[in-house]
Amino acid sequence: MRKTPQEFKREEIKELFNKVLGQTKVTLAPLSINTSESLNDDFTTTDFSFEQTSDQNEIISITNSKGSGFIDGLFLGLHKHYTPQYSSLDKLKLVDIIVNPIMRAGIRMGSDASISVIFRVEVLDHGLAEFQHKSRSMIYSSFVSALETFEFYINCEKAFLKIKSIAQDATARNRGDILQSCLIDLSKLTEVNTYA
Repeated sequence: MRKTPQEFKREEIKELFNKVLGQTKVTLAPLSINTSESLNDDFTTTDFSFEQTSDQNEIISITNSKGSGFIDGLFLGLHKHYTPQYSSLDKLKLVDIIVNPIMRAGIRMGSDASISVIFRVEVLDHGLAEFQHKSRSMIYSSFVSALETFEFYINCEKAFLKIKSIAQDATARNRGDILQSCLIDLSKLTEVNTYA
């Protein structure tokens, strides 16, 4: 599958995370997810946990996240957990999810299918962004796609704030060369979101 221009841009920004954030870059890895639905309730309850790695590792558990389906509950749970710390996440809105089964004919019973899940989020004043994961489970791929979405935008804000601090220091020390480099990096980050 060929990469989209958006994926190339995101890879360039991820390289910026490595350069600027180093060990403090946030990574989110799935651990477990449980969903429950009732015919008498319009909402799905989702409980999930994941490992957050940055300068220190932490297991985060989000319980009783209610949404219109498990994907909505997953997104809302992550949004509620991270937005107080990373205000730029408030500009994210889940607008669509695309599920594509990848079927292979086989001689045994069952489909032996993989599935591709694409999370489409709208970023206020910056358009749509897509995050995709492929596996044998729709729930797992949705979980990974959601975590990748939040991981990316959390690191964007962290990188923006660190580069802004470096730029202010460069200005105070009259280091135009460093300032110019910072302005280029800041422009890459402001192409994907707005930061306070």
